[in-house]
Amino acid sequence: MGQNSQEVSYGFGQLGSVHCKTATPIIPPKGKIICAIQFLANNTPTILRSEDTASTTHGGVNFISTEQASNWGGVTTSTCNGTNSGTTIGLDALNLNIKAGQYVLLVADSTLLTRHSSTPPPVYNGPTTTGSSGTGVYVVSYAGGTSVVLSEPITPSSSQTLVFLDEHHGHGGEDATAVTYPTGLIIYGRWTEVVPEADADGGVICYFGH
Repeated sequence: MGQNSQEVSYGFGQLGSVHCKTATPIIPPKGKIICAIQFLANNTPTILRSEDTASTTHGGVNFISTEQASNWGGVTTSTCNGTNSGTTIGLDALNLNIKAGQYVLLVADSTLLTRHSSTPPPVYNGPTTTGSSGTGVYVVSYAGGTSVVLSEPITPSSSQTLVFLDEHHGHGGEDATAVTYPTGLIIYGRWTEVVPEADADGGVICYFGH
């Protein structure tokens, strides 16, 4: 049985492309995005604007961006208040973005950089799993208010934060400001604006897609 796949037709820029060697904005046509950028020489773009950059929620940007870190901070974060009882963890405030089934990472400081060993990274599929439950630590229930019930007991202090993950929001990543991409590299994403570094001898090719 055949597959009706449009990946080859529409996934790699067959809807159009543009070359640019000046520091000017590249904007895709209506209904399209820039799906790939090829670097003809070393280049440091000043703008890589992801189509979801306007989102102010954690993890709102899912592709490399110069404006925000992609895949950062989960769907939400919540500061712990140090009041813990078994699997019930005290939170500083109500957080309506917390839902049952979300995996959690306990991070050791407000910068969200250092993961605590009590919440190993979840392994969603495959023979290797993490945590005594076999899948990592996740939300069992949250009824609002200032506590959440997790699948395993942890003992966060009031200086620590919980990062909540879901199918659309992970954790870890930085913005791409001042990053130089080497000659020949192709990066993939969904951008609404790209401004490359001026380079009279090289520049970039941007490919359009849906």
